[in-house]
Amino acid sequence: MPKDPSKMLYQIIKEDIRSRIEKQQFSYDEPICTEKSLSEQYRVSRITSKRAIDDLEKEGVLYRKRGVGSFVRRNPAAVEHEPDLLPKTFTESLDSKTISVVLPFAVTQGGMMRTVEAATRQLASHGYHLAIHICEHEPDKERNLLLHLYTQQTGGLIFYPAGKELHADILKLFTDSGRRVIILDKPHDINYLSSVVCDNYGGSYMLTSHLIGYGHRKIAYLSRSSPEERSSLSGRFKGFIQCMEDNGLAVESEQVKVNVSTDYHMLKHIINSLFRSGVTAIECENDEVAFHVHMCCLSLSIQVPGQMNITGFDNIEWSVTGNAQITTVDQNFPAIGEAIAGLILEPDNKPVVRTIPVELVPRASTGPC
Repeated sequence: MPKDPSKMLYQIIKEDIRSRIEKQQFSYDEPICTEKSLSEQYRVSRITSKRAIDDLEKEGVLYRKRGVGSFVRRNPAAVEHEPDLLPKTFTESLDSKTISVVLPFAVTQGGMMRTVEAATRQLASHGYHLAIHICEHEPDKERNLLLHLYTQQTGGLIFYPAGKELHADILKLFTDSGRRVIILDKPHDINYLSSVVCDNYGGSYMLTSHLIGYGHRKIAYLSRSSPEERSSLSGRFKGFIQCMEDNGLAVESEQVKVNVSTDYHMLKHIINSLFRSGVTAIECENDEVAFHVHMCCLSLSIQVPGQMNITGFDNIEWSVTGNAQITTVDQNFPAIGEAIAGLILEPDNKPVVRTIPVELVPRASTGPC
């Protein structure tokens, strides 16, 4: 691979992929690349190849199928022409008082519905109403739904991405037509989109500090998903790691458990292994996972908090289900809804990023080491 010293490796890879697409050296039915194939072809790290693919996905050139690879979108620029099929009076007939809300199914069972309720209450007094759409976690279905909503006469979009992809090319159509787009729970660097995010990093840092303050030195982190899959989880994991580093505490690889199944047999095995290795506290990705960890500890006769501390995140019903009284972080879902409503009501459509503070909620699952 000829290298231009003025360019980063991932930029060279991106240009090569674009060149192949322009020369039609690909098939729409087969992946044009995978992280592994790019790493081997260009002799670069998986991080570098991932950066190239992520950038092309963000730009709307590629889309990813988990476990298969990245595919070329069918004529990525074609979406810009699809609005031509709309009536010429489209922008004049926008129903500016109806705002579409797109949520992945996974968040409908948590505190996010409290966010929607708070936003609805505040907006109703100004004549607005929210139209909620629940989408499966499939990039193509999510993309098609967004494109469909663009063609509808709605005045704006509140979008909670199910995965990493933002479908920036479609969202640009919304903003170009004067409609505000608000991204939930996903930090990004796209300058034409507004965002409302919780301080996931700060919340996790507080939880870890809370545990360290009780004398815990060997703390594990446990998650059902990889932190790279969702930005909220990435923030929580980074907060945990940074707090441990700031306090001079090492995090060994065996203390980090990701992509963990909540199957009780497997989870009990993991918890028992952590306990025997000297771990005295487990920081979980959210309250639901923390509840399952709590139940496993009880079945293993591991005393909580006497022998094992457990923390969650979100402050939803899982944290106080049954006998569980789990220390957690309150995301203040109503405040998120109020921030969303405030952005919609602002006369200036300038993109804004709002970070909502979080609060530590100590309960009986944590105590002195």
